[in-house]
Amino acid sequence: MNYLWEAVLAAGEQGMDTDRLRFGMAERFSGYMELSNPYLNQQELSGLPVIEMNPYYRFYHIFKELCHPDQEEFPRLRESMFNMIFHLLAENDILSGMTRKEYYKELLFRDIREGLYGPLIPEEIGLFDRNGRETLLSGMLRQYETGSSLDIFKDMMEDLIEESIVYQSNDDFREILVFAGQREEEGIRKKMDLLIRLFVELPYHVEIYYEHHFGIMGIDCTMEMDEMVLC
Repeated sequence: MNYLWEAVLAAGEQGMDTDRLRFGMAERFSGYMELSNPYLNQQELSGLPVIEMNPYYRFYHIFKELCHPDQEEFPRLRESMFNMIFHLLAENDILSGMTRKEYYKELLFRDIREGLYGPLIPEEIGLFDRNGRETLLSGMLRQYETGSSLDIFKDMMEDLIEESIVYQSNDDFREILVFAGQREEEGIRKKMDLLIRLFVELPYHVEIYYEHHFGIMGIDCTMEMDEMVLC
């Protein structure tokens, strides 16, 4: 990571309270980087007491006097102001890159964290990484805009559950068959439960098949002995 906004997003993803982050003036820094982490490929921030910054990378006009080498008075005050200013810049950095859709997703995620969608949703959505969470929130917004549909559920399954396939029964249109393509474990079960609760309407019933595909007449790869499930 190189930019201020990357550090703030990474801290939030690692479960850190971003309000408690502390930014400080780096003693030594590169003129080509904004963050001066101990390692170029630094990803973990929890062990850093201070996130060291190069204030001249993008904000020279703000810090040229505050961080001037000859300025030696009131060091504690200057450190506090440096930290406070960078917190304001970080907030502006993130908001300035948000489209209206991103803003709606942020509000939606806040409601989820506060339990407005039920007590289980915050834990289950935490099973997905940031990209997966963004996909989920985009699907929920799309559902608000167009209404519930199996197409959205199929898209979410395809994007979030590897090797998954969604079928609709020919005998009963309300029966949805899902091949998850993974060994049945607690994590994948919770992910599937979340997707079903969020994106499948009440008239539909979902049957999930883990690891082994159910047999389909005429499709040889699903009819292998000891490698198929009867349904």
